[in-house]
Amino acid sequence: MVVTDLGIWHFDETGEMRLDFIHPGATLGEVRSTIAWDPKISPDLQPTPAPTHEELRLVREELDPEGVYTK
Repeated sequence: MVVTDLGIWHFDETGEMRLDFIHPGATLGEVRSTIAWDPKISPDLQPTPAPTHEELRLVREELDPEGVYTK
């Protein structure tokens, strides 16, 4: 899995990256303009799900309690 500012990519059975989730506010045009190849896009492309309360708690309290990376 690769997470970027614009979406979440997974690798298909051939090893090629495939965009599976696009972050809210991002567009496919933006995604395409940031890479040098014609990206493989999932036929089931979906918006990236919002983080759960537990995921946010983990980031804020355990992984980055001083907000070095998240503020």
